[in-house]
Order: sequence, then structure tokens, then C-alpha cells
Amino acid sequence: FGAFVRVADGIEGLVHISELSGKHVELAEQVVSVGEEVFVKVIDIDLERRRISLSLKQANDSVDPFGTEFDPALYGMVTEYDENGEYKYPEGFDSVSGVWLEGFDAQREKWEQEYAAAQARWEAHKAQVAKTLEAEATAAADFGGSAFTSEQAGSGTLADDEALAALREKLSGR
Repeated sequence: FGAFVRVADGIEGLVHISELSGKHVELAEQVVSVGEEVFVKVIDIDLERRRISLSLKQANDSVDPFGTEFDPALYGMVTEYDENGEYKYPEGFDSVSGVWLEGFDAQREKWEQEYAAAQARWEAHKAQVAKTLEAEATAAADFGGSAFTSEQAGSGTLADDEALAALREKLSGR
């Protein structure tokens, strides 16, 4: 099937085996371990059947493990926009000068804590992606570096392979 992931207390979702990795996976254990914390993307919520479909593959696709562009809204920081779609800065922050106004220390501290927590989640997600890429590279090296590429696929068809051609002849009774 795949792997069940606890999204929050009392809420679990399934990462189907096809959504664990961009590579073919036979067992979920090839990608994740019991108790391991992973970042997933919610791809469907079926309220009728009370099911949440998740994707590890899609969550990792958009993350550059060496990137520097951080969007705190993607990692749990609440963002608000006005009716024109403009970002609403936190109360006490002057967007023109880029500084916090006096008397808003509590709001500033709360915002900085939320930002730091979101950034920590982003760093952990980048580490997850780097680990996945490293594991895939190691797996490819363990198999002699052989991987299917467009160059190999373009070099011929299955019928061109002598062993497969012989098997085809044997099965067809020639």
C-alpha cells in the first residue's frame, strides 16, 4: 500500500507507494522508517470516506536542498492578505521602513518565534530532500550506475536485445 503518516494528533493519511519516490519502490521501508518524521504534501481529502491522500514525492519535488529562497507560509507560518491580494504585515511592523514600531515587542517576539519555527521546518525539509537524493545516488551506484535514461531508451527497443529476441522466438514456437 505505502506508508501511513500521522499529520496531527488523531489525523493520519496514506502515502501511496507510487507517491513515496520518483523511482520505482517495492516496499515503503526502502524510503521511510517507522517513527521517522517526513514532510508530505496533502494531495486529496475525501471527507465522505474520511481519507487523506499524501505525497512524499510531490512534497520533495519543489524543494532545492541547496536553495536559499524560503517561503515561511509553506512551513506553517500564518499569512494574511487584504481584499486586493496584498500581504498584511503583522501589527506593529512598518512595511515602508522595514522596522518594528515601539510598543509592539510582544507581537514582534511572537512573529520572530513563528518565523524561526517555520525556517527550522524548511531546513529539516531540505535535509530530507538531500538525504533522499543521496540514497538514490547510492542505490544507483550499488547497481553499477545503471539507470534508465532517455539515451539508453533511444538506443534500441526490447526486440533488439538478443536475449529477449531469443526468448520471444522460443515462446512463439519458432
